[in-house]
Amino acid sequence: MAHQSPQGPGDPSAVGGAPGVPARRPDASMSLLLDAMRHPLDPGYALAAARRHRRGVRSVAVTAVLALAGGLLLATAAVQLRPRGTEGVRDRARLQAEIDDRVRRADAMQAANERLRAEIAREQQQALQGGQAAGLAARVQLLGLLTGELPVRGPGLRYTITDAASVNDTGVGQNGQDATGSDQGRVLDRDLQIVVNGLWAAGAEAIAINGERLTSLSAIRSAGQAILVDFRPLVPPYVIEAIGDPTRLQAGFADDIAGPYVQSLEDNYGVRVNVADETAMTLPGAGALALRSAHPPVATAAPGHQGPGSTRPPTPEVSP
Repeated sequence: MAHQSPQGPGDPSAVGGAPGVPARRPDASMSLLLDAMRHPLDPGYALAAARRHRRGVRSVAVTAVLALAGGLLLATAAVQLRPRGTEGVRDRARLQAEIDDRVRRADAMQAANERLRAEIAREQQQALQGGQAAGLAARVQLLGLLTGELPVRGPGLRYTITDAASVNDTGVGQNGQDATGSDQGRVLDRDLQIVVNGLWAAGAEAIAINGERLTSLSAIRSAGQAILVDFRPLVPPYVIEAIGDPTRLQAGFADDIAGPYVQSLEDNYGVRVNVADETAMTLPGAGALALRSAHPPVATAAPGHQGPGSTRPPTPEVSP
């Protein structure tokens, strides 16, 4: 008599062959879809991602090593360049002392030259006194005043020009920029040139900047952030003294291009300008000018005279 199996027709173990043989899974026919769900990334892409990860780790390691080496080199250079201990302090002190000593010696030699010039002027005046030489002495005195060789005294104007408040004592703006950048509050050599030329045009008889007398051979230039007058550096504030009629000087200066220029420096760049009338100012002399050549002119016939050999009186031509 045959016995019926207790498994129903839907039991998985019913699918298959004889007892002992593993039953076939119901989703065996969907293996491709199952693989796609379990492994959505292609093996080639996974391999490439792994390689990129390894390269990234290597790059980070190399960058860290290079940064460490660069920091070590910079630290070594800083240690080697930095003065060690008190040696740097002593070197700076020795250099400052040498500079001060040379400045004192230069000032002493300049004072000695001034004394010698004054002595020569006195001897010259004594030698030219009396007779026809008296007129020559007066002419020499006048020419000395006009050329700037001798000191001069009289009324005039005093212009005091100072850097803008945004510029500190070193000539650099508070934002770390100098006059070549966005900070234009520092007084430049061309500013002093325009002011001086404006005063000459207004009728000034003598001009000095910070005690340096200007002549026809004087030059106002710049060297870095320093302003030089006849190769002598100036320190702000810049005091420009001009001898002449104060009223005439002010009117002529305002009518010249220098007047609006100085006003624009005040309005646009904050340069501080102060003008004061002086009843009596004394400007130093610039010293004797070097005589390079002196010779009579080429002889020419006198006007209205037809005789041969007639010439003008030989008048020396002197060029300083």
